[in-house]
Order: sequence, then C-alpha cells, then structure tokens
Amino acid sequence: MKRNVYFFIGTEAELIKVFPVMLESMKRGMICHLIASGQNDLTKSRIMKELHLNGKFIELSKESQIKKSAGGLLKWFIQTYRIAGKKIEEYFDRAELEGAPMVVHGDTVSTFMGARIGRKMRCVVCHVEAGLRSHHLFDPFPEEIDRLLTSRIARVHFAPNEGAIQNLCHAKGEVINTKYNTILDSLGYSKNMRLVTDGLEAILAQDYFVLVMHRQENLANKEFVKRVIQKIKEIAVSRRCVLILHKITESVLEKLGLLSELKSNENFELLPRVDYFDFMKILNEAKFVITDGGSNQEELYYMGKPCLVMRKTTERSEGISKNAVLYDGDINCISSFANEYSRYEIQGEEQKESPSMIISDYLREMTAK
Repeated sequence: MKRNVYFFIGTEAELIKVFPVMLESMKRGMICHLIASGQNDLTKSRIMKELHLNGKFIELSKESQIKKSAGGLLKWFIQTYRIAGKKIEEYFDRAELEGAPMVVHGDTVSTFMGARIGRKMRCVVCHVEAGLRSHHLFDPFPEEIDRLLTSRIARVHFAPNEGAIQNLCHAKGEVINTKYNTILDSLGYSKNMRLVTDGLEAILAQDYFVLVMHRQENLANKEFVKRVIQKIKEIAVSRRCVLILHKITESVLEKLGLLSELKSNENFELLPRVDYFDFMKILNEAKFVITDGGSNQEELYYMGKPCLVMRKTTERSEGISKNAVLYDGDINCISSFANEYSRYEIQGEEQKESPSMIISDYLREMTAK
C-alpha cells in the first residue's frame, strides 16, 4: 500500500515551515508529493535541494505570470484554481487522492486554494498552523480571512498552542496540539547550514540591528514609510542597520526617493531577500529586530531576541510582553524600543518536543488506515 501525503505549498514562507514535516514524514516511510501553486517560485529555494523529495513535484503556474498587485493576485488565483484539478489528475490517479491527506499551511491565498482543491479531490485537508486569529477580519488582510475560510474546509487542524486550540473549539474534525510552531524545527535545522550569501560573514561580525518592512498595509502608507525610515536613520547613527529589501520594499523606497539615499548612507547595509538559513543567522546575531513579519515574531521569540513588531494587531501570541513589543501607533516607540532593547532580551526557547514529529506521526496513522 502506498502511503501518499500531498503537500500544497504556495510561498517560500510556507515551505520553510513545512519542510521539517516532510523530512519527518519521509523518515516514517511516507511518499511526499509537493503541489506548488506557483505563488512563489519554490525551485529557487535552497530548501528544495536539501529536501530530497521522494515523491512528485508539480507546479500549477509560474510566479512570473502574477502581476504584482491585489488585482493581479486575484486574477492569478482564479486562473490557477480553474486549471488545477485537470493538471493534478495528469500526475495523480483520482482514486489515490481520495481519502489521502492534503496538507496546507498558514494563511496565504495559496492556503485557501489548496484547501479548496483538496476538498474537490476528496482528500482529507490537514491545516498546519491552524487556529491563529487576530479577531480583526481585515487586519491582517487577507490572512485573517484565509485562515477562517481554510478552517471551515479542513478536517484535521494542527494547532501550535493552547490559544489556537481555543479558537478552534467549534471547528469540524480533529484538533491536534503540536505544542510549538513548526518554525522551531526549521530553526534547529538552520543552525547546521553553511553560509551561501557573499560577504555575509563580515556583516555578522558587526554591531547591527535589522529592519524588515514588507507588508502591503505598511508600504501603502507613504507618510508612514517616510517617518519610519527617518527614525531608523537616527538610530543607525550609533548602530549599523541591516535593511532587508524585499522586491516590494525596494520598489516603494525607490518611488519615494529614499533608496539611493540609503544606499549611499554608510550606516546602512542593504541586502536583498537572502536564503532562509542565512537570514536566520542574520537575525540571531542582531542586537534587536524591527519587523512587520509574523513569522519573524515567532522566530525571534524562539531565539530570545528583542523584537518590535510594526503591526497594531497580531494573530500570534509568541513573545508578546516578553521579548516582543507591539507597535502602538506612536512612531516614537521605535526610538524608545531601540534605546531600551536590552529590557526585552530573554532566554531562547528550550525545545522539549518536535511539532513536525507530532504532525508526521499523525499523518502516518492516517495513511496506515
């Protein structure tokens, strides 16, 4: 009997959190297939080389086909969903898919797409990182909506903590407590990976902090971006800033006339979005981090690093009131946090259980029936 598990992945961020589950599942004798929506080009990720997938890998679309706008993403979603069923059936027998686990992760539009496709194929939809809620329908958008819709389809909910479990009290199917977020396993794996980014060793040896700002709701507010950059420039006078340039961040800074100014500022180190394993080393060696990324919030909590989360609400409880400060709407909180960051240094999380092992053990039982 083939013990097939189908992983539906859209973004590299999802892949980062799911690949430890795939590794553990393959160790347990399961055949892991990866269906990529194409929201990100997963073939460019070093993780794919480390994964050594024992099943099939198929792409439903190409990232280059997506116009970088909300309308472009919606059009891509509709077009990809329409052809998904036919394309999947070119690779997999419909009978094999029926009743098999279809694993989706997180809160992207690909998460919801994968859940819908899984239900259409009569798979058992399994949601990793289930139950996180901000309790604000449009903040973050569209993540909160994606999670709510995915939870209505999923029949196995892998929840990372007690709060997430409580949010799933009315969910259909089974709720499994994974104790931690799977990013903790990803972090453990990253510690043994060598650096691949040119010049990174020299940067890691410096005294620096990190700025990550890539969320649409922040970057769409031009005045907010200008004010944040001005505050960061003031802080960077005494400690170098490593600014991670996502494509959307770079584009916005260029349109605002800030990019060339920052490139010529000797207090800034501008890096394109780097390999995940290298990025974890950048975060780990930083004095503190200012970010609007939810996954960064989790990673920094597990590292014990001071973190200012540039969001007014968050669906993640990790680190809040411990190492993490939530942006309160006052731009001056950036300066106060930078001046007092040592108050938020905590001991890194001691891992007692592996969430990826908990999930893969459950999947093995499912495929053995």
